[in-house]
Amino acid sequence: MNQMVADFIKHGIRRWQIFVISFLLVFLMVTLPKLGIGNQLKIVSPLPSRIDIFDQIRPKLETISASEFKLKKQSSGFVSETRAGAEYDQASAYAVVDLDSGEVIAEKNFSKKMPIASITKIMTAVVALDLAPLNQEFTVSARASGMVPTKIMLRPGERVNMELLLKSLLLSSANDSAEVIKEGIDQMYGDYIFIKAMNEKAKFLGLKNTHFTNPQGFDNKNHYSSVEDLAILANYALEKYPYISEVVAKEYEDFNTAYENRFYLNNWNGLLGVYPGVNGIKIGNTTDAGYTTTVVSQRAEKKLFAVLLGAPGVYERDLWTARLLDLGFERVAGLEPVNLTKLQLEAKYLTWKYSN
Repeated sequence: MNQMVADFIKHGIRRWQIFVISFLLVFLMVTLPKLGIGNQLKIVSPLPSRIDIFDQIRPKLETISASEFKLKKQSSGFVSETRAGAEYDQASAYAVVDLDSGEVIAEKNFSKKMPIASITKIMTAVVALDLAPLNQEFTVSARASGMVPTKIMLRPGERVNMELLLKSLLLSSANDSAEVIKEGIDQMYGDYIFIKAMNEKAKFLGLKNTHFTNPQGFDNKNHYSSVEDLAILANYALEKYPYISEVVAKEYEDFNTAYENRFYLNNWNGLLGVYPGVNGIKIGNTTDAGYTTTVVSQRAEKKLFAVLLGAPGVYERDLWTARLLDLGFERVAGLEPVNLTKLQLEAKYLTWKYSN
């Protein structure tokens, strides 16, 4: 009994000592600055400071240097003249750009912040390649599996690698794949860093009117970009990431995984294989954004980029973008317009195994 009493007294004294020390530390931290002593005296906490994981991530985002590509808007009245009465002027925003010179051939709402839908996934792919290798495997969560509407039907608990995730992301615009990438990389680094990394990458590339809240492109008032920023991002992705350039050039991918799962992935870019020299890049569609697309085409050794936001449907999206490319090639290379027809696009759409 005496020992129990002694132990009780001992623990009581220890708790009292801890209380007094803590009280004194708080008292000093509050009082000393008021006495003008705070600047000369630094109190060091015995607890280790928390390491900011983003200090490790930022160098990875900057490993692949930004492109030297610069956009040059014309000072003449050419842009406004060519827009008059054109079909594509019904779009919310657009631009056609000479990727060799950076010349902006035609544009509407060039720097305006706009919803962009799944064009977002260009940045998702870029950041994913910055932060994880292609053979990195992630586990599909129930949340990721439940993503809608565009998905490749990944199952909860399934293990998938980055290669499949990026191909399905870029070709078939799979929202479940985008979520697996985000969650998987967050888990790799032990923090919720993926969206922050997307925005940090945007700053690194000098994208002034771009902000992301999700990796898919879902509508959100704080999720936006501009046709100006998308031209810079798309050029950077194709120039600096050969894997992205290789994937988006494919019309489809018949993909078998190590787990004996087969995925047939359509590329929903309606101009691929229809308009001459087209290589990707990404399409999208949401309620706020309408139908969106980014396309690169090379003819007669001239390479043009076109972006179009806010079309009312798939046909308009592809027809109007083709008209923009016709305008651009006529302007920079004197080429005859392709004059793509709706019938040609309908024939293309019939080759898709799944509806967009």
